[in-house]
Amino acid sequence: MILDNYKRIYKFCDKILLSRGSNIYTHSITALHVLKEHPALLSYYIRNTKFEKNKDISFIKKIYFFLKNIFLEKKNFQTKLKINKKCDILLLSSLINESHLKNSDDFYYGNIERKLNLKGIKTRTVLRNFTDAKTSDLLKLIKNDKIIFTKRTNIFYEIKIFYNIILQYFFIKKFKLPKIENLNKNYLSFFSLRSMAVNLRLYYQMYYLLKELNPKLIIIPFEGHAWERLIMNLIKENFKKIKICSYQFSVTTKFQHAIFRPLKNNYNPDVIFTTGKVISKNFMKYKCPVKVLGSNKFKKKLIYNFKKKNTFLVLPESFVSENKILLNFTIDLAKKLPNCKFIFRCHPAVKKSLIQSKIKNTRNIKLSNSTLEDDAIKSKFVIFRASAAVFEAVVKGTIPIYFDLKNEPNINPLHKIFPNKLNVKNSNDIIKIIKDNKLQKENKKIINFVSNYFEKINLNVLISELKK
Repeated sequence: MILDNYKRIYKFCDKILLSRGSNIYTHSITALHVLKEHPALLSYYIRNTKFEKNKDISFIKKIYFFLKNIFLEKKNFQTKLKINKKCDILLLSSLINESHLKNSDDFYYGNIERKLNLKGIKTRTVLRNFTDAKTSDLLKLIKNDKIIFTKRTNIFYEIKIFYNIILQYFFIKKFKLPKIENLNKNYLSFFSLRSMAVNLRLYYQMYYLLKELNPKLIIIPFEGHAWERLIMNLIKENFKKIKICSYQFSVTTKFQHAIFRPLKNNYNPDVIFTTGKVISKNFMKYKCPVKVLGSNKFKKKLIYNFKKKNTFLVLPESFVSENKILLNFTIDLAKKLPNCKFIFRCHPAVKKSLIQSKIKNTRNIKLSNSTLEDDAIKSKFVIFRASAAVFEAVVKGTIPIYFDLKNEPNINPLHKIFPNKLNVKNSNDIIKIIKDNKLQKENKKIINFVSNYFEKINLNVLISELKK
């Protein structure tokens, strides 16, 4: 029933996007781009008491921050070096944690930029700021020539955005919502359309940046979000010589939607880069070329270690509800299995202090301060739901255990080759897995699948597109 409702919702949203009257402002509505069947995302459309949306700040605070940004933030973007430095390739990335600025490699692209520079190819990286820090403060931490989008654009465009939110509200009112039990009818309300502001602000900021840099090629992370489609349209309408390369960089679920469905011609990429051959065939509906670029998440196969102790690595996502679900499950396990150790690894977007206070009285649970690779090497098992990090953990020999919630869609990114015995619903199922001595051998099949999902970066694929 949940999956049926999910499909009805995305078909309704796609109908609006593909309608004759839809425009750039329609495509800027986040809710119309239904990403996947993840319960935390579906809770935005269908009321679900198990899953809650990440806490949003109040409307008054939003107004306060908006006015603060208008007066204190510089418009569009900032960088240490002159912005008029031309480049061959522009990489669009995101900053979700200030600590990532200390790394020489990018969170999404790894060392691709550095390797391109060694080959004499001029690149620039621009970051979307998802932290709470001011752009000027972040700029002090940057050690290279990265560009950061600020939190405001020209005041004229800010007013224009608000005007078009009003117009789009009346446009989408023409479409009747599907009749679904527990449907959240407010997901396309006037107030919910405020997401347009963030997406359209990026659209205008990118316009000015592309005028300055005029790259031959741009690489955009590809998950199916509204802002991705806006940038594609911006380039096809205004910068026809720039080639748009969309990069599928993460894992997908069984019924993933937005990334795999094409929209109107001007909202689709010129070429799609994937992490490996395993996922490439899912883009068959697109008319553009699909090529394997590989991923910085590629890891060499390990030498199997059958003597690991019963240590569990826990990998939650960034959703508040997912952290609560896995944390409660981990605490329950830690009490029933006092001789086992548990490493709870926070997503970079989650503050560790929120978790630390909950586990301070549970001695066999530790909050990770190590790299994912180090955590995986120390662990025999990894408990997960939809985290992409499970792929990197599996390659290091951990046995994956999927926590399956009753009456909720299965969101396991390893679903194609995952044995049913590793789907658990409670702590008793975990105890059975610990006693199973055949799991290490069966895990080799999963490791082989993961190794082919994230292939080694092949820069020649990117360079050949640049030369065309």
